Amino acid sequence: MTELLIVGVFVIFVAVAVWWNKQNTDPAEQACAREIGALLKADRDAKPQAIADVFSKHGIARSRCKQVGRLVMPQLRKHGLNPEDAKIAMIQVRAAYSLVQSKPDQHSSFP
Repeated sequence: MTELLIVGVFVIFVAVAVWWNKQNTDPAEQACAREIGALLKADRDAKPQAIADVFSKHGIARSRCKQVGRLVMPQLRKHGLNPEDAKIAMIQVRAAYSLVQSKPDQHSSFP
Protein backbone atom coordinates (compact mmCIF):
# COMPACT_ATOMS: atom_id res chain seq x y z
CA MET A 1 0.00 0.00 0.00
CA THR A 2 2.80 2.42 0.93
CA GLU A 3 4.65 1.60 -2.29
CA LEU A 4 1.56 2.38 -4.32
CA LEU A 5 1.20 5.73 -2.56
CA ILE A 6 4.87 6.60 -3.25
CA VAL A 7 4.52 5.68 -6.92
CA GLY A 8 1.31 7.72 -7.18
CA VAL A 9 2.92 10.80 -5.64
CA PHE A 10 5.91 10.43 -7.96
CA VAL A 11 3.70 10.16 -11.05
CA ILE A 12 1.73 13.25 -10.01
CA PHE A 13 4.97 15.16 -9.36
CA VAL A 14 6.36 14.28 -12.80
CA ALA A 15 3.08 15.21 -14.51
CA VAL A 16 2.96 18.60 -12.77
CA ALA A 17 6.64 19.25 -13.60
CA VAL A 18 6.09 18.49 -17.29
CA TRP A 19 2.94 20.62 -17.43
CA TRP A 20 4.68 23.53 -15.64
CA ASN A 21 7.65 23.35 -17.99
CA LYS A 22 5.39 23.55 -21.03
CA GLN A 23 3.55 26.52 -19.53
CA ASN A 24 6.80 28.39 -18.84
CA THR A 25 8.20 28.10 -22.36
CA ASP A 26 7.79 31.27 -24.36
CA PRO A 27 6.10 30.67 -27.75
CA ALA A 28 8.68 32.91 -29.45
CA GLU A 29 11.46 30.75 -28.01
CA GLN A 30 9.72 27.58 -29.19
CA ALA A 31 9.27 29.03 -32.68
CA CYS A 32 12.92 30.07 -32.77
CA ALA A 33 14.06 26.57 -31.76
CA ARG A 34 11.81 25.00 -34.41
CA GLU A 35 13.20 27.30 -37.11
CA ILE A 36 16.80 26.59 -36.10
CA GLY A 37 16.02 22.86 -36.16
CA ALA A 38 14.57 23.17 -39.66
CA LEU A 39 17.57 25.23 -40.80
CA LEU A 40 20.01 22.60 -39.51
CA LYS A 41 17.97 19.82 -41.09
CA ALA A 42 18.13 21.56 -44.47
CA ASP A 43 21.82 22.50 -44.10
CA ARG A 44 23.80 20.65 -41.45
CA ASP A 45 26.72 22.98 -42.15
CA ALA A 46 24.70 26.14 -41.52
CA LYS A 47 26.95 28.98 -40.47
CA PRO A 48 26.68 30.35 -36.93
CA GLN A 49 25.76 33.77 -38.37
CA ALA A 50 22.71 32.27 -40.10
CA ILE A 51 21.64 30.74 -36.79
CA ALA A 52 22.28 34.05 -34.97
CA ASP A 53 20.05 35.74 -37.54
CA VAL A 54 17.23 33.36 -36.57
CA PHE A 55 17.70 34.26 -32.90
CA SER A 56 17.53 37.96 -33.81
CA LYS A 57 14.52 37.47 -36.10
CA HIS A 58 12.57 36.03 -33.17
CA GLY A 59 13.71 38.78 -30.81
CA ILE A 60 15.75 36.48 -28.58
CA ALA A 61 18.17 38.43 -26.40
CA ARG A 62 21.75 37.16 -26.14
CA SER A 63 21.13 36.37 -22.46
CA ARG A 64 18.32 33.94 -23.47
CA CYS A 65 20.17 32.17 -26.30
CA LYS A 66 21.41 29.37 -24.07
CA GLN A 67 17.87 28.61 -22.85
CA VAL A 68 16.54 28.58 -26.41
CA GLY A 69 19.52 26.47 -27.48
CA ARG A 70 18.38 23.79 -25.05
CA LEU A 71 15.11 23.59 -26.99
CA VAL A 72 16.94 23.00 -30.29
CA MET A 73 18.27 19.51 -29.49
CA PRO A 74 14.77 17.94 -29.27
CA GLN A 75 13.90 19.65 -32.56
CA LEU A 76 16.93 18.07 -34.22
CA ARG A 77 15.87 14.67 -32.93
CA LYS A 78 12.33 15.27 -34.32
CA HIS A 79 13.92 15.98 -37.69
CA GLY A 80 15.60 12.57 -37.59
CA LEU A 81 19.17 13.46 -36.72
CA ASN A 82 20.89 10.76 -34.71
CA PRO A 83 22.28 11.81 -31.33
CA GLU A 84 25.87 12.21 -32.55
CA ASP A 85 24.87 14.37 -35.53
CA ALA A 86 22.62 16.45 -33.29
CA LYS A 87 25.51 17.04 -30.85
CA ILE A 88 27.72 18.14 -33.74
CA ALA A 89 25.02 20.51 -35.03
CA MET A 90 24.72 22.01 -31.55
CA ILE A 91 28.32 23.22 -31.84
CA GLN A 92 27.10 25.62 -34.54
CA VAL A 93 24.19 26.72 -32.36
CA ARG A 94 26.48 27.47 -29.40
CA ALA A 95 28.85 29.38 -31.67
CA ALA A 96 25.91 31.57 -32.73
CA TYR A 97 25.16 32.76 -29.17
CA SER A 98 27.98 35.31 -29.17
CA LEU A 99 26.97 36.61 -32.61
CA VAL A 100 23.48 37.64 -31.48
CA GLN A 101 23.29 41.39 -31.08
CA SER A 102 23.08 42.43 -27.45
CA LYS A 103 19.78 43.89 -26.36
CA PRO A 104 18.07 44.26 -23.03
CA ASP A 105 16.80 41.03 -21.55
CA GLN A 106 13.07 40.95 -22.20
CA HIS A 107 12.51 38.52 -19.32
CA SER A 108 14.20 40.69 -16.73
CA SER A 109 12.24 41.98 -13.77
CA PHE A 110 13.98 45.36 -14.05
CA PRO A 111 12.46 48.13 -16.17
